[in-house]
Amino acid sequence: MSESRWVPGLRFGPEFDPEQYELLEFHHRGGEAEVWRAVRTGHNGRKELVAAKIMLERDPSEVRRWLGRWDDVSHNAHRLGVTDLVVPSFLLGPSPHRPGAAPSAGLLGYQISPWVEGVPLHTWARGQRGGPAAVAEVLVRLCRIVDELHRKRWVHRDISPANVLVDGQNQVKLIDLTFLAPLDHTLTVAVFTPGHVPPEAEQVGGFPTTAKDLFAVGTLARTLLLPDHGRLDHRLAAEQARAELLAAGYGEELARWACEPLARDPERRPSPLGPWVARGRELLRSNRPVARTAGLAVLPDRAGRPLVVTGGSDGTALAGPGRTGRLLPAGQGPGAVRELTAGWAGRQGELVVCAEDRGNTLWVGTSAGWWEAARGVNGLAGAVGPAGEMTVWTAAGGALRSYRWAPGLTLTGHELPGCPADRVLAALEERPGCWLILVEHHGRVLSWRPGTTEPPTPLGPDGAPRAGALARTSAGPQAATLRPDGSVQLHTLGTAGPGTEIGDGEPSLGIAMAGHRGGPTIALAGAGGVRLRLPAGGTSRRPRWWRPTLRPATRVALAMGDDWRLCLAAVVEGELQVWQEDAAYRWQAVELPED
Repeated sequence: MSESRWVPGLRFGPEFDPEQYELLEFHHRGGEAEVWRAVRTGHNGRKELVAAKIMLERDPSEVRRWLGRWDDVSHNAHRLGVTDLVVPSFLLGPSPHRPGAAPSAGLLGYQISPWVEGVPLHTWARGQRGGPAAVAEVLVRLCRIVDELHRKRWVHRDISPANVLVDGQNQVKLIDLTFLAPLDHTLTVAVFTPGHVPPEAEQVGGFPTTAKDLFAVGTLARTLLLPDHGRLDHRLAAEQARAELLAAGYGEELARWACEPLARDPERRPSPLGPWVARGRELLRSNRPVARTAGLAVLPDRAGRPLVVTGGSDGTALAGPGRTGRLLPAGQGPGAVRELTAGWAGRQGELVVCAEDRGNTLWVGTSAGWWEAARGVNGLAGAVGPAGEMTVWTAAGGALRSYRWAPGLTLTGHELPGCPADRVLAALEERPGCWLILVEHHGRVLSWRPGTTEPPTPLGPDGAPRAGALARTSAGPQAATLRPDGSVQLHTLGTAGPGTEIGDGEPSLGIAMAGHRGGPTIALAGAGGVRLRLPAGGTSRRPRWWRPTLRPATRVALAMGDDWRLCLAAVVEGELQVWQEDAAYRWQAVELPED
């Protein structure tokens, strides 16, 4: 989270009442302002929560110019009377200051809006549990606001996930009207929000169009359907979104519908949006995504044959040559799996599968069947150690927990103080009984070694990661983090400085890593296929890249067998594909036996 120049408890207000508002909580800083949750105390003593957008200091003439523009916006928005359009008011006053202190001579512009008990659309999409029906409901309500605005011949011009708030009842509010404009007035400023603007750019002196809002609604439909995906390339928006939707398990008809507002030709975008979103609501109700793979693990058996364990909407499954003679745990297990890890436990190499379902319950499955280990967990990582004991790590209630199991032993769980954790990203056993854990806490990535007195070490910039991975190398343990925008950073733990950006700028959706022959070897999955970053070899001192497929991929897993050969598994356009090194360490595709 960006730092604010102010702190909670400071007061601000118009010049005639400079302590009318009190800052409560900083939310974010972007563009021309900081946004705070604040409280207004009226002259009758009543208190009202508000959202305060504080314009960053500029020269006085520019402050007054922005205030004049905001006044026009407020007047016009009130006159339009569009339902669920959050209309702000504006004031000019001194900088936030301590109660009773003399305010500064300089003035700032403040945009004040009613406080909405909701979250930005992308945050809602990542946490919602209502499925396609809830997505359709939110999209219908957004399209109704935009259509009503367009019928009155006005455009918002800055529709983005941050400017659409969704509450606990799926009600939608459209906020930030800074660039609200009528269709028949020339533009005095152009607006460009990366990932949410069409290929045709606005021009100062030109006229606004509804096509820009229509394109932005299309980008938000993609956000609702694919909440974990990175930024959309506006130059190839429809093509990228279609490939991503198909790879995620959505049907062809629904993918084609979702891409209509992203058409390169503005005339082909659906207007009004009402009929378009009505079709989409029916498609979402009747065509839920086919069973997609959310969890993926690859395990070479003692003969070197890869066994792939998958988990998704239909539970768990086994695939690959190594499945011969292997059975999934019997009995009622997790219905829909979010993450999983698996290994060969005990001297006989019994298959043990640990899965987190979409209800945040941790399940452990062995030849004896499935049982619940814990509830309220988030994130899952682990492995079987040299002693044949399976150890898995997860987070619950803001704390880090470990669970251990081996054949003939009961499952034991422990809570480990010393490292706060909202989600476990990766775990690595550096030596018997000594682990290195990668967790997320309050939007930051932390690495920690349980059992030591050292505090957790932050990695990389702020921002909740999508995924993480750990591997042993000759240079020490290394971590890879997949950021929200699809970029990947490689960190050597124990060394100062930021991580190294890898991936050549191509956004990724999945990541896996293995320490191997001077590695690490890193696998990335994305819209451009599967990419494998191999350690430097031969005369080259730089890592090499190999692409086994160019078809869109969503998940990837890596593992090393007892013979030092690597196995790679990936979900490619909804189908499982596997590759393995041969005796000469050359990569070969593995044929998967049919069921």
